[in-house]
Amino acid sequence: MVFSQSKNEHTLLVKDSLLCYDLNKKIEEENNHLLWIKDNNQLKTIASKNLKSNNSTFQKTFYKYYSIALLNEGAFYNYTDQYQKAINCYKKSFLVAKKINFDEQCASNLQNIGTAFDYLGKVDSSLVYFKKALLFAQKSKNKTTIAYVLTDLGYVYNLKGNTTQAIENNLKALKIFEEVNDIEGIERTYLALGRIFDNQKEYQKAIVYYQKGLKIATDNQLENRQSILLNSLANSNFQLNKYSEAKNFAQKSLTISNKNNFETAKAMSLKHLGKIALKEKNLIQAENYLKQSAELFSKLNVKNNLARVQINLGQIYFFKKNYAQALIEANKGFQIAKISNYPAEKKDAAELLSKIHQQNADYKTAFDYQTLAKNIGDSIFYDENKNIALKSEFKFETEKKESQIKALSQQKKIAELENQRQKSINLFIIIFLVSLVVISFLLFKRYKTNKENELLKISLEETEKTLLAEKKAAESELKALKSQMNPHFIFNALNSIQEQFMYGDKVIANEQMGNFTYLTRQILAVSGKKKIPLSTEVDILTKYLELEKMRFDNDFTYSITIDDSIDDEYSELPPMLIQPFVENSIKHGLLHKEGNKTVSINFTLDANEEFLICTVEDNGIGRKKSEAIKTKNNHNSFSTTAVAQRLQLINNDNNNEGLQYIDLEDINGNAIGTKAVLKIALV
Repeated sequence: MVFSQSKNEHTLLVKDSLLCYDLNKKIEEENNHLLWIKDNNQLKTIASKNLKSNNSTFQKTFYKYYSIALLNEGAFYNYTDQYQKAINCYKKSFLVAKKINFDEQCASNLQNIGTAFDYLGKVDSSLVYFKKALLFAQKSKNKTTIAYVLTDLGYVYNLKGNTTQAIENNLKALKIFEEVNDIEGIERTYLALGRIFDNQKEYQKAIVYYQKGLKIATDNQLENRQSILLNSLANSNFQLNKYSEAKNFAQKSLTISNKNNFETAKAMSLKHLGKIALKEKNLIQAENYLKQSAELFSKLNVKNNLARVQINLGQIYFFKKNYAQALIEANKGFQIAKISNYPAEKKDAAELLSKIHQQNADYKTAFDYQTLAKNIGDSIFYDENKNIALKSEFKFETEKKESQIKALSQQKKIAELENQRQKSINLFIIIFLVSLVVISFLLFKRYKTNKENELLKISLEETEKTLLAEKKAAESELKALKSQMNPHFIFNALNSIQEQFMYGDKVIANEQMGNFTYLTRQILAVSGKKKIPLSTEVDILTKYLELEKMRFDNDFTYSITIDDSIDDEYSELPPMLIQPFVENSIKHGLLHKEGNKTVSINFTLDANEEFLICTVEDNGIGRKKSEAIKTKNNHNSFSTTAVAQRLQLINNDNNNEGLQYIDLEDINGNAIGTKAVLKIALV
């Protein structure tokens, strides 16, 4: 009887597994997401009910199909522009795939999470997930999966202005796609290369790649990709002032988007049509298109494009001389741009606000916005291919140039006002000879001009005070930065890299030079922020430890672990808080030690999940020997003292319980290392 029952169960499992296979194949062959989602719901139901099967082989099979069904469900939400729901499905699918070591599926889920974050305008989060996806893709050894992740990495690097990495990743992907003859992959790479040329303002070259990609998408009836490529062609032709061609491409994309309900592509098409109408001075049509686009982008929560559309609406009202409405729209665009990772929108919004406030005779506010726009403009573009020495001096030279620009701007404004004043006086003398009535009018004009000059003088004085305060704040931040990344580390890192170039592996040397460049830029990027995601802090620590590792003869290892209860994308902490303690462990604990040297960094939460607990543990010589060496060398650890003070402020802790040192000893009382425990408030 038991044997018969077992046999029946086995028959049912075989039947369900074959049904899952057929459903999955049917889903892959169907392009219409409104049709395959029904089959996917059935696939999910069948797979989920068999997850607790006693047969390990069948259980793994159903876990696989359950992960695939969750991935498909995420794709459906992605097609229907419900990005947060899509992310949740991808994360669930990733956990299931990871449980059965389904590396290829893990990579696909992480890749799709990165894509969803990109649609939401969260570029830094996209980059983190694409990097994780590449690790799983390489582990799976599936060439196609690796190539698709490389394409996405190139796309994000392009958005962040890192042209070198963007081109390198896309060319690697293109080589693989051509090798395996993946037509859709080649199309995606053509789109990515076109966007790189767009960013370099080589619009004609970009159009060539977009046209190649469009042919592939059209031949293979990939309508979603067609709408994206048509919008890209519309943008490139718009930049070349070919408004008729741009309008034609945007209209075609709009037709496809309306047919298939591709809301994101539809919003982009309406945005392009609105911009074209604005250039052609057809303000009514432009306003209509842009309002529709703004409504869609707001619904989809696509912040960067919404900001751009609000700015364009502000320009329309500015041309109409409706300065009150223009101010409302420009302010909306500016506020949205502040929370976006794309600085170009913030710059354009600031320039428009400056013009509006100038029309409203609010010269102080106009000057402030113009200065802000100039500062953003100076920092948007950065050439990755310049000499590394220029990169090291970037922050100093930028601050110096900004100071000169501000001073010249003030001098220019004063000269313009003086010139205006002289013109007013000359005009007054001429009109005085004509009639007393005109004289009365000019006296009033002169009085008004003098009042404006006085207000502007006051605003300039206030601006000087603000600049002085900003300079002091910048100097303070620079001191903090120097305490984290001191000249000794820079010298040692460059010296080690130079030795690699001269005597070692040039590939490793190039990689470490990239690490050093990336680490330098990351530290400069986060130095002015109050808080950064834990994932960014871990990324910086990893790059730093890789560089420090070159100083040792293969006897140095490190590890960084994050507790599963922590979401490293949403948990935040002040930047560069951990690095001084890691540097202390290496410089004072391990540098003077013989044999194997290790540093381990661990992140956990306290019982109430109110504090992030970080431990930095080494197997060095211990604090007593280290203090003796520091006393002999007359060295003071300024950075860790400064961090301890920061922890007191962050935790509102008068008893200094946020930092503890634990001396590690063996049973004989000999020092075997040091552990530093940091307690960081999450609120």
